[in-house]
Amino acid sequence: MRLLHVRTLLDLEEGKRVGPEAYILKELADEDLERVEYGILSHCWGAIEDEVQYKEMDALIRMGGAARKKLRQRSGYQKIQKSCEEAWKDGLAWLWVDTCCINKESSAELSEALNSMFRWYEDSERCYVFLHDLAAKSIPTTGNETAFPKSSGWPRWFSRGWTLQELVAPNKVRFFNKDWHFIGDKKNHAQTISSITRIPSRILRHGLDAHHPSAAQIMSWAADRKTTRTEDRAYSLMGLFGVHMPMLYGEGKNAFRRLQLEIIRMSNDHSIFAWDRKDNGWSGSVLADDPSFFRDCDDIINMEPDEYLAALKGVVPDSELSDVKEESIRTYTVTNAGIRIRLPLQRCRGSQSVFEARLACCRFVDSSPIPIFLVSFKSTYYRYFGHSQTIHGATATFQLLYLVYREEKRQRHFTFKVDDRALECEGFVRRCVFPKRIPFKDNTVTLSYTHHCAVIVYASSQPGICFALAVGYCSGYEWLHVISDTPPAQQFFDRGPTASDTWDSYAKRVYDRMWVVSPKHAPRVARAYTPTAAHLHLEEDGPCLVKHAHLPKSIRGVQIVYQRLPQPNTCFVTMDITRCAGCCVSPDVWQMLDGLSTNDFDMSGLMMDPAPLNTEVKRNATHRFLVDGVPISFMSAVAEPNEIKGTSLMT
Repeated sequence: MRLLHVRTLLDLEEGKRVGPEAYILKELADEDLERVEYGILSHCWGAIEDEVQYKEMDALIRMGGAARKKLRQRSGYQKIQKSCEEAWKDGLAWLWVDTCCINKESSAELSEALNSMFRWYEDSERCYVFLHDLAAKSIPTTGNETAFPKSSGWPRWFSRGWTLQELVAPNKVRFFNKDWHFIGDKKNHAQTISSITRIPSRILRHGLDAHHPSAAQIMSWAADRKTTRTEDRAYSLMGLFGVHMPMLYGEGKNAFRRLQLEIIRMSNDHSIFAWDRKDNGWSGSVLADDPSFFRDCDDIINMEPDEYLAALKGVVPDSELSDVKEESIRTYTVTNAGIRIRLPLQRCRGSQSVFEARLACCRFVDSSPIPIFLVSFKSTYYRYFGHSQTIHGATATFQLLYLVYREEKRQRHFTFKVDDRALECEGFVRRCVFPKRIPFKDNTVTLSYTHHCAVIVYASSQPGICFALAVGYCSGYEWLHVISDTPPAQQFFDRGPTASDTWDSYAKRVYDRMWVVSPKHAPRVARAYTPTAAHLHLEEDGPCLVKHAHLPKSIRGVQIVYQRLPQPNTCFVTMDITRCAGCCVSPDVWQMLDGLSTNDFDMSGLMMDPAPLNTEVKRNATHRFLVDGVPISFMSAVAEPNEIKGTSLMT
């Protein structure tokens, strides 16, 4: 640790001569630090050109008069000088300031400093907090958006990421306003500071060791704080959790995932999984992307194994609870297959793959274990956020799970291009698209992690016949499904084809239903790609899959054909109405449309060109089709689709 010699700087400031043996910075080994009392400055960095760097401070004694005068005019130098004055008043000969006591040109030294910073603040005799934007002579008790518009109504220091540990770690913290007037200390103003920071006043008075807050609770204190570098959102929290890890600037949000993994390796705190998102969807990892996901976790506390098991009575059968060993609750590990943990699972209504799991943590005012939702895919589990309910009266059972923590590198969006022109020939009209926030333009819908499901409703001119096409993007997999078993009330059909609002409630019912079961449908398209399909993938486009759904009280069915396009994360969906006696395959089953299998469908109607629907038919384009298993080239028809849509083409 490199410290600033207070007396040397003050002598230079007072114009006194300093001897040739004088030094302004000195590096002390850990054993020497045990015998040294020092002060430490906590502040917000200004513009980089205003701060005093290590090389400039190291050269201060040798600096010429003109250069020193210019340096003294910087705001960064003035706060160092004022800190030295306060330290000298308190009888401290040494001071640490992050701007000038770290040689940031050395990556090794910077990494060591960031990993040691919590301990350095914790071991300091005094911490001087400089609130550079506060003119008042007392710590504010109410927010002022006018005075502090960029920091939620409070002095900027309270909104910065690194200052969180600088507030919590030291025992004695003194606050100063912009004019360096003392305005209060941490312990005597603990209640006020608690209302600003959400840190419990007992921790401000007695420290972390006295109360052992949960991981989620500590994360919540950082939820609204900001850092210049994304990685510092994680690095600034290392000391609060007592973990160490190398600095890898450039890794972005992965730094926060690494931090959570280090916490998991060193503790058995289930609250690390208790984060939540305000939007629905799924997460490719059970680890949070950012501390902001813990914003509402400030009242979460850990449960001892005996408390946890007692709280699960009535949820888990008594016979199973008696066999659960505390060791299995206390222990979970990070493996290459995922985070290996044992949790009680209870299946959710309407889905075979969505479960409620209960963690060994609870709220202050509620002793019930906190639930989270998980979705199973193959042998692993992801976090799930949606409208899910457990089955009434069903019990949970402890299971060994592997929770995904490494988010696979998949595209964050998926686009469906829908060709529904053939439906119009059969008297079906598109009534609405739900939710409204998802745009449906040029017969295209794009889904994402946060908006991963959409429903398109079609209705016939014949009363009582309608269906919905649900498309989704879940766990990195696209899916499609036709729903035709829940027709709406008759009055919906009595409104005109443009009265889409009357269909919204029906679309929402379908949407809510598909939201819950979307994890079940997600892997089905991927599984339908058989080795035969891969073999037929001769050109850019992927193989075709077909799905069929019978329309109730009708001799017709809905047929959809799916094909991946060369564009990344894009597929083409063709829809048609076919004659159906009702003895067709399950609507959940995808089948290959390869021209070879005996179960191929007779695709009546036009064979639409999967080009963008707002472009003209490409004249003279050559298309290859399999006829009786033999590839044959065809030329596109010269007529436009709207000129021949009433005819049929048989192959």
